[in-house]
Amino acid sequence: MVLVQIPMCNEKEVYQQSIGAVCNLNWPKSKILIQVLDDSDDPTAQLLIKDEVHKWKRDGANIVYRHRVIRDGYKAGNLKSAMNCSYAKDYEFVAIFDADFQPSPDFLTRTVSHFKVIDYVHVF
Repeated sequence: MVLVQIPMCNEKEVYQQSIGAVCNLNWPKSKILIQVLDDSDDPTAQLLIKDEVHKWKRDGANIVYRHRVIRDGYKAGNLKSAMNCSYAKDYEFVAIFDADFQPSPDFLTRTVSHFKVIDYVHVF
């Protein structure tokens, strides 16, 4: 289970490429959730980003749009706020991609297998 976060703030130039690249990651749709974390204070940017998220959602992506009105902590605060969502605990891994970065479709398949989930209950 992978939670993918894309923090954004007034990213009118790159939001489509970034969201598109993450939505095209080769990973089972039932095992990924994409959070577009929008801290934009520009209403036009907010609308564009929200519309892009809804477009991908209609196309079957497991994606949510989150907008903060109070932007405490800037990007780090945005990421921290998103991790407080009740559903975040259901994901074993978190991948964070800056808004101007477009991961290749095989990014998760190349990286997640190198991590091992440890059951801390049985670790002494």
